[in-house]
Amino acid sequence: MKLKFTKIKGIYQIGKAPLLTGISCLLAVSISSCAKSSNNPNTTTAPFGVLSVVAAAPDAPAADFYINSSLVNAAPLIYGNYLPYFRLITGSVKAGFFDTGGLTPIAIDTINIKANQVYTLFFANLVAKHDFLLTTDTLVAPPNGGASIRLANMSPNAPNVDLVIGGKVIVSNKSYKQVSSFITIPVSGNDTLKIVQTGTSNLLGVVNAVTVQSEGVYTIWLYGFANGTNGQGLNANLMQNALFN
Repeated sequence: MKLKFTKIKGIYQIGKAPLLTGISCLLAVSISSCAKSSNNPNTTTAPFGVLSVVAAAPDAPAADFYINSSLVNAAPLIYGNYLPYFRLITGSVKAGFFDTGGLTPIAIDTINIKANQVYTLFFANLVAKHDFLLTTDTLVAPPNGGASIRLANMSPNAPNVDLVIGGKVIVSNKSYKQVSSFITIPVSGNDTLKIVQTGTSNLLGVVNAVTVQSEGVYTIWLYGFANGTNGQGLNANLMQNALFN
C-alpha cells in the first residue's frame, strides 16, 4: 500500500525532549516514520506521540514541565502561555508542573499517549482543584488559501462563549473545558479574534492584529476568571498548531 504523506511546518523541539527530525518533519500514517535510529538512519525508533501544553491555571507560578522524570521546557512556562508541540513516549506517563528550578510539585497527573497521535494538554482552574484536559488534535490541511481555528474555554466561571471573527460567529456556545473542532476561516492580514458571551457582544477576551497564515491551523483559548483580580481576570491567547505548505 502506498502511503500518502503531508508536509507540516511547525512541529518543534522543546528543551530536552526528543525532537522531530527537522522543522518540516513528515506527519503521516505513522508519525514514528520521522524518527530515525542514531545507529541506522533507515530504521525507525519506537513509536511516539506529540504533545503541546497550555498553562491556564490562574494562580500557578512559573513552572517547569516534566514528562515522567524528563524536563521539557528550556524557559519557565508562565500562566497564559504554552509549549509548542514536542515528541514523547507512548503509554501512561506522568505529566507534572513543578516550581521553576526546583522539585516542588504544583500539579501532577497521569495522561495516556497513543502512538501516532497529536495532543494538547490544558492545565486549568485553581491549582488546589486543578483540571487537566487532554485533547486529541486532528491536524488537517485547510483548503488552499484558507486557515482553520478552534476555540477552547478554559475559564472555570465564565459564561458560555462564542468566537467571532470579522463580525461573524465562527464557533458558538462553548462552556468550561469544551474545545471545538477546527473550523475553516478565510485568511486575512490583520484579524481581530473576539471571544464573547454566547449570543451577545459582551467581550470576554480578544487577540488583536493577528496575521492568519494560509494553510495555518490555530487554537484560541479563553482563560482566567470572570471578575478576577491581580492578573487573574479573563484573557485570551492564540497558538499556531501547524502550518501546511
